[in-house]
Amino acid sequence: MYLFLSGNPASAAQSQADFNIKGGRVKKDNIFNIFFGRVPLMPTETGTVIIDAFWDKNGNGQRDEGEPSLDKGVVCVLDEIEYPVPAFIPGLENGMNYLLECSGVHLSESVKKKNIFIKRRGQIIKVDLPCRPPQPFQASSHPE
Repeated sequence: MYLFLSGNPASAAQSQADFNIKGGRVKKDNIFNIFFGRVPLMPTETGTVIIDAFWDKNGNGQRDEGEPSLDKGVVCVLDEIEYPVPAFIPGLENGMNYLLECSGVHLSESVKKKNIFIKRRGQIIKVDLPCRPPQPFQASSHPE
């Protein structure tokens, strides 16, 4: 069976567009993607947050030489998931803003909430959380 098209160039252009003759391959989901979902993005395509807590002995809010890490003393919540600190959080979407909420007994008040914005592909953000060492208990004297 032969099909002959006659005279209408508009319909020929439309049929080329419909069948994507010049545009190359049409991307469609394959059976694997339909049943199991898409392949996860590579770590270099998403953002990563690394959270660490430390004893801020001198109270300057920055990590200095000799200030040790504080393991398992702080818990942070990012995207409704709890992470014990130290934490490594991969797979954050580019162009997204995340609220990081941290809590701990000795955590400085100024760092309990932080906004984290993933600007570019593969960005790694390091967050250091300063914590105050426990103060020795001192009995207070009340004059009477």
